[in-house]
Amino acid sequence: MSRFILILPLLLLLACGPSGTLPGKGIRVGLDGSISTLDPRFAVGARASRIGPLIYSSLFQLDEKGRLTPDLARTWFQLDEVTYLFRLHKGVCFHDGREVTAEDVQATFSFIMDPRNGSPKRGSYESVRRIEVIDRYSVRFILKEIYVSFPYALTVGIVPKGSPFRRKSPPVGSGPFRLQVWRPGEEVVLVANPNYFEGRPRLDWVHFRILANTTTRLLEMKKGGIDLLQNCVPAYAVKFMRRIPGVRVIKERGITYQYLGYNMTDPIVGHKEVRQAISHAIDSDAIITHTLKGLAVEADGVVLSPLNWAYEGDVSRYDYDPKRAKEFLDAAGFPDPDGDGPCMRFSLSFKTSTDMESREIAQVIKGYLKRVGVGLEVRSFEWGTFFDDIKKGNFQVYSLRWIGVVDPDIFYYLFHSSSFPPNGANRGRYRNPEVDRLLEESRRSADKGRRKRLYSRIQKILAENAVYTSLWYRDNLVVIREVFKGFQIYAGGEYTSLKDIYIEGGEVASSSRP
Repeated sequence: MSRFILILPLLLLLACGPSGTLPGKGIRVGLDGSISTLDPRFAVGARASRIGPLIYSSLFQLDEKGRLTPDLARTWFQLDEVTYLFRLHKGVCFHDGREVTAEDVQATFSFIMDPRNGSPKRGSYESVRRIEVIDRYSVRFILKEIYVSFPYALTVGIVPKGSPFRRKSPPVGSGPFRLQVWRPGEEVVLVANPNYFEGRPRLDWVHFRILANTTTRLLEMKKGGIDLLQNCVPAYAVKFMRRIPGVRVIKERGITYQYLGYNMTDPIVGHKEVRQAISHAIDSDAIITHTLKGLAVEADGVVLSPLNWAYEGDVSRYDYDPKRAKEFLDAAGFPDPDGDGPCMRFSLSFKTSTDMESREIAQVIKGYLKRVGVGLEVRSFEWGTFFDDIKKGNFQVYSLRWIGVVDPDIFYYLFHSSSFPPNGANRGRYRNPEVDRLLEESRRSADKGRRKRLYSRIQKILAENAVYTSLWYRDNLVVIREVFKGFQIYAGGEYTSLKDIYIEGGEVASSSRP
């Protein structure tokens, strides 16, 4: 009986339904936080990046394994070491009916490259000398120097020429779904694009509901208000999810990297020994076992997972060792003021989001640091406020994760001295001339073996300096109703496969919007 009650909402056929109700077949997806912008020229947050491929087409897209595959590019050629030629599919249209042309491709990337526009993605295109429109469907990129990872920079969604930046009104795309409603902090509604060049999606709509409160999110899944949750179910709730009739829980080994980040300009955590001490003070394995219920693997590298071709595991390790942590703190000039007594050597501000699991882990870390004489003030903020502070460098210590990293060139974006926000994600303001040189050389070397050696050296330096405290690689965890077939987990958590999923037997999901 309970199975019937839970699946009943999926069996309603709504031809034109009441106001606020989405008609036809669709899926309701729960998100664990808000989205600051959906404009692909600015979107760097995980949620926007995951939704983006449904709205926007790009020259290349990433498949479920993180491999580059052509999208708008019908064919492409590397004419020499610094010249790339792309020929577009003809007849691809934006959601407003305009055809996608080479001028739109040129305009999209030129907009990002213009420093006046303040795109956080600008740093990825420093090597571009110029972009030339050859004809209506052909565009050529000419680089200043060899940049072997350049094709990975071409996964940005293409928007119409002349599109201004409006935070709450993103430009149209040409993807499988068009944006119908976006209410920041509440919902995103996408409807099928009947003219999508690869074929109309099998679903009529996708309704993303923003449910920042963990308990609300889980209860909505139980009572049938949500059909899909991806990587936003806390570990303690997995058993609860498995007991819901008609629901399937999928777990796969993931490459999502969780870390602690530091402000290198801070007078306390700017000391390498302090960062090394914090790294030794935290028992990541215990957190994985008890808090994450085994749904992660301890990180023994920097950013890249062992599944990446450029991964280097032979780096400085920071196993749980409180005694060693205290020695590093002493060496940094922060001796215990009362021997092994209760007084703190110093206190730090630790910023995190309001996510329940994140706050729980922050409290566990606070307990570990207290044991070595470091106080921690845990400060949790709504996602938008939290992320803005991190980008501005307004922090001492924070915790975030890098999702779906497949190209090791991300190290340039994270650690090169030219990648301070808004030009990149060097949010800790890390400066190291040797790392800069190695990163620049890694971009110019076409020899994969040499690149691997360069990335190995980079990872060793970053680990020895404890630029990040590596915590774990999180498993991918998806909870989805069994009637939906064809869903695939993507390395970066993208919702790309929603364009291909279908409802078994022709059942129809409904969604009443507030």
